[in-house]
Amino acid sequence: MESHRLLALFLTEGRELLNRVDAELMVLERAPHSRASIDAAFRALHSLKGMSATVGFESTAAALHAGESILDAARNGMALSGELLGALFALTGGTRHALDAAEHRLPEPDVLLTLARRLEASLEASRLTVSTVLKRPEAAQLVRDATTTGAACWCVAVQIATDAPMPEARATLLLRRLSAIAPVVRVAPGEGIRASDDWDRRVTIWLGEGSSVDHIEQVARGTGDIGECHVVRDVVPSLGSRHVEARTVRIPAQRLDDLLDLVGELVLARDRLLRVALPTADEPTTVALEEASGLVGKLREAILQSRLVPMADIMDRFPRHVHDMAQSLGKDVELVMEGRELEVDRSLLEELSEPLLHLLRNAVDHGVERPEHRRACGKPARGRLVVRVARDGAMVAVTVGDDGAGVCRDRVIAAAQARGIEPATPEALDDAGLLTLLAIPGLSTASEVTALSGRGVGVNAVVHRVQSLGGRVDLATVPGAGTAFTIRLPLSVAMLRALLVRVANETYAIPLSLVHTTSRRGDHAPADHVAGLQLHGEQLRIVSLRTRLGLPAADDVSGHLVVLDGSAGRFALLVDACIAQQEIVVKPLQRVRGAAPRFSGGTILSDGTPSLILDINSLN
Repeated sequence: MESHRLLALFLTEGRELLNRVDAELMVLERAPHSRASIDAAFRALHSLKGMSATVGFESTAAALHAGESILDAARNGMALSGELLGALFALTGGTRHALDAAEHRLPEPDVLLTLARRLEASLEASRLTVSTVLKRPEAAQLVRDATTTGAACWCVAVQIATDAPMPEARATLLLRRLSAIAPVVRVAPGEGIRASDDWDRRVTIWLGEGSSVDHIEQVARGTGDIGECHVVRDVVPSLGSRHVEARTVRIPAQRLDDLLDLVGELVLARDRLLRVALPTADEPTTVALEEASGLVGKLREAILQSRLVPMADIMDRFPRHVHDMAQSLGKDVELVMEGRELEVDRSLLEELSEPLLHLLRNAVDHGVERPEHRRACGKPARGRLVVRVARDGAMVAVTVGDDGAGVCRDRVIAAAQARGIEPATPEALDDAGLLTLLAIPGLSTASEVTALSGRGVGVNAVVHRVQSLGGRVDLATVPGAGTAFTIRLPLSVAMLRALLVRVANETYAIPLSLVHTTSRRGDHAPADHVAGLQLHGEQLRIVSLRTRLGLPAADDVSGHLVVLDGSAGRFALLVDACIAQQEIVVKPLQRVRGAAPRFSGGTILSDGTPSLILDINSLN
């Protein structure tokens, strides 16, 4: 049991450390002399090496030791060449395969020993051509850095303009001005490197408490000849610091799921008790019931809060994926991520990973153009890809946008016509209609199938998965300017707001986020009471829920129409009646072989009766 817990800890923390190393290596591709990134990558590899040795992964530990040696040499002045960085990227990829193998109880991949030898050979070749002797001023700076006991509260990363005269003097002036508003804890690189001819004019300064982001940036830019300036919170605990890190406890995910199920049952029991007891209860009993009800509500909120995890848990994997895809396609892509700190339910996070990777893959492959094409269009050679996460009321909105070529409507229409579909003309095809076509299974505008895309499953998989979770996908695209896909999902897929409908004395739940509008059927006068409905100038198909569920028609029920946004477009669902809106706890259903996929889950309603959650895409 102890070894099992140790392995689980190794897998969880190991992947986090690898994401950290990849992020720092991508910084080093642009700024090979960044001491902060070298130090951060070195510490992460060192920690991962120790963990690998502890769980008996000797080949992994040997390969990580070789990578650690390269970064240690870089800390001592050796330049990180493209070959060395490529070897380090290969190391993190190989280590990730080793973690995957460990998770499935498989032996370590043989490639790790080959990687270790490659890393050692690359390091030896670099040592033959580059002197690693430290200058005395730099050594003195390293000693000062190593013995500093103050705690840094701000990290200030500055790029001095390339045309600035006397950059070393500019850096000294910058240090002097910043030290006037907050204590300088540490500086990288040291004076020796800043005085050398090959300094890249980047300097990172760690400041203690005593100022704010806006003030620090204002003072730094006021120095003059500053190209870039980024200020972030960066607390580094030390012996002299009063900062105390929050304690965390690792809890198995199944235990959190069990707690949510229990509190869901407790809420239902509370509602039944209140419905039965309150009408006849005396005042003391009423007060006690209301207090107990409030405590149950607080307990429910506390359990829901305990399930929240930051989006960074999946977003930190994206930079390496985008980096590798762009390199394989000969493209230069900058990935910008915003909202990593936003917390969502753990179950939602697990479901979001695959759809977002599909969208990133499509953006790199189909959206962002090659550097030479972008230059010919007057764009920067380097494309930009943005992943932005934000709260949208009771939903979380994740946008994946690129500044590429946009979606070509003519090609999409041609691909649809090749499959026997006659869509609107390009002028009449809006973004919603375009998304509907792109979501058709197998429809692709790619001229050939590649390892990344081209089979027409990406957008279809995203739309179908998101809608099955009670969310929706929106598209905005402009030819030559770029494309943005926005996924909107409830903050938790374990609990969601639902519309309750009745058919043949049974109650069913529909995710409210998919509902466009509802109305009585008698409020409209469609030309065909079975096939279609004219609503606000839009022709909608009518789908009978009774028919889809194999129930006989009822002539004595006029019914309600629920207009829904499905993966194949908007349609009207005919039900016997709309009952109410209610927040429900989603319980997964085990799939039965041969059964029609009409339901995505189940729930228990407030009156204690069970209800099934409709899978809208299977009804459309």
